[in-house]
Amino acid sequence: MDEAPSVVWMPGGVRTEIHLDRVDTQGAFCLLVDHPPVGWSLPPHVHHGVAETIHIVDGEFELMLGGRRFRLVPGQTIHVPADMIHSTSNVGAGPGQRVLIFSPAGMEEFFLQAGAPSAEAEVDGAAVVAAAVRHGWEFVPDAVQG
Repeated sequence: MDEAPSVVWMPGGVRTEIHLDRVDTQGAFCLLVDHPPVGWSLPPHVHHGVAETIHIVDGEFELMLGGRRFRLVPGQTIHVPADMIHSTSNVGAGPGQRVLIFSPAGMEEFFLQAGAPSAEAEVDGAAVVAAAVRHGWEFVPDAVQG
């Protein structure tokens, strides 16, 4: 493809690139690349009806999934089935880079609606949560992750 990816900035300063969307894959999946900074984390949550596959390109991440803790480094990939509680954080010494595949497609709309157009733009936390809920996210603050 010749088009540059759409780029948005998510809470915590995460640059997120949307490389393939539902149109590109006939609804099968969407493919994003994100760049979480040092110390970034996402609390326990579920994607209802949507699976997520995470491939680590750079950095070191910790993922809690199914009561187990996984340490992920470059070259490793993990699959998060739909409807499974998970959380993740960048525990490395520097920024990370991950390839994210959500299946089926549609999650890219959450990022487009919730993200800011630049690193300097302010991200509205309430709007992010509202967009997440519209796109099948559920935050589970009291989840026991292991």
